Amino acid sequence: MILEADVNVEGHNTVNETNIPIMAHPPDVYSDNTMEEWLDAVLKSKKGIKLDFKSLQSVEPSLNLLRIKNQTGINRPVWINADILPGPNVPSFWPVVNATRFLDLIQKKFPDVTISPGWKVLYIPLIPNVTYTQAMVEEMYDTVKHLPQKITFPVLAVMAKNGWPHLSWLLSQSSRFSLTLWQGEDNPTLDDLLFIRDNSNPQRIYYDIYEPVLSQLKEAAKQKDRPRRFYPGGDIVDYFKPVNSDGLNILWDTVADRDSLLSLLEDSPGGMLVIPVISGSGTSKIPVVEDSQPELPLQDCLELIVASKKPWGIYLRVKSQSQLAVSLQLLQQAYDNDLLYHPTWVNMDVAYGAFSVQGYITGQEFLRTIDQNFPYVTIAPSWPPEVLHEGYTPQLVEDMLELFQGTWQSVSLQLQADHLERSKDGLGSLLQHQSRFSLTVEHKAGKEKLKEGTQSLMSVHEWNKQRTFYSGPFTTYRKHIRGP
Repeated sequence: MILEADVNVEGHNTVNETNIPIMAHPPDVYSDNTMEEWLDAVLKSKKGIKLDFKSLQSVEPSLNLLRIKNQTGINRPVWINADILPGPNVPSFWPVVNATRFLDLIQKKFPDVTISPGWKVLYIPLIPNVTYTQAMVEEMYDTVKHLPQKITFPVLAVMAKNGWPHLSWLLSQSSRFSLTLWQGEDNPTLDDLLFIRDNSNPQRIYYDIYEPVLSQLKEAAKQKDRPRRFYPGGDIVDYFKPVNSDGLNILWDTVADRDSLLSLLEDSPGGMLVIPVISGSGTSKIPVVEDSQPELPLQDCLELIVASKKPWGIYLRVKSQSQLAVSLQLLQQAYDNDLLYHPTWVNMDVAYGAFSVQGYITGQEFLRTIDQNFPYVTIAPSWPPEVLHEGYTPQLVEDMLELFQGTWQSVSLQLQADHLERSKDGLGSLLQHQSRFSLTVEHKAGKEKLKEGTQSLMSVHEWNKQRTFYSGPFTTYRKHIRGP
């Protein structure tokens, strides 16, 4: 257990200000408990120490005091916390503890600590979806990446789920990083806390959570058979756990109509379900599964999938520009209702740079529509077929990378197997240098020359087996790629 206390200096920002650190939370600037008295009491226990600094003035005298106490041995974890950057709902002019001075003082005065650099946040229940952004976590990373200590980032628990894609990016930058979920006036839900636990290494998540939610979380974490609350934009290898962690061992099937979907849900062990989406024939023009008779609305299709207890991934192949936003909104509704805990990919042929072809959605509009409607997906762009007569040329690949370079989502480039043999450069090395990118090769059923592209596929696959996927008939894959 760790004991946490707020630290300020006596009389902070008054004419009576001293350099004596006291235990006080703003607006209080006086206390009958000095930090030295508090430390002496805590050091008689076996508890760890977390000091939450409310002003820069309190940092140096407190670190000096820690250094003195350590002469006889503190012998326990010491965490040093301060809000050093503006966070959600906080304007840039709100005061924070100066990050440079705070971190420099730690290095000079008492470096043997875990640093807990946080964002100043304001949770507004009327706008609950506001959360930590990619810009916020990148600024934090740039601020602390040079530090040698272990770092735990305090995150307001009620904001953690919506900010997970960005917070998980921050965690991935160093094995020294962890998160501490803390509770304010509003209780986080058990589902939200389990979501974070289910998508992270539990040893890198700490909880500063009140009862009864904390006990509920502990009990739920013990349940071995509870369904996993998977982040829809997460890694499908982590979700499906294929043999040898090989992406080529993930099953893919295409939904043709209601009967084919029900058959797959009943007979298949699970896998990625490719759903081709077009506009329905009715007056409402809702999104439906292409060529399904009778027409299968996308909403019905999604409801059947999320009701299954088997591991399924959702791959929306959107063929109508008018249905992209509507399809994404259906995903958002399922996510808001705590139903969508499946890996979810969104595909369209896009136009950009060397593959700017009229009649296709621009890459910028594709990205903008995803970000505005449901951004928690893996983006799965493909090139217009009209530009592939020479295969995936270096220019086509470079422009696709340029288009998605600034995105924070994972991106899987969609490749047609029959064009791969003419694509000699760029694809394999792409996986070496772009950690967010993967490759998915599609081998359409019924095509002649099934071996076309397989040599190039396996060559690319050698670069990184966890980020190369094969979308096509599994029996074809076994025969022509893996061998009998």
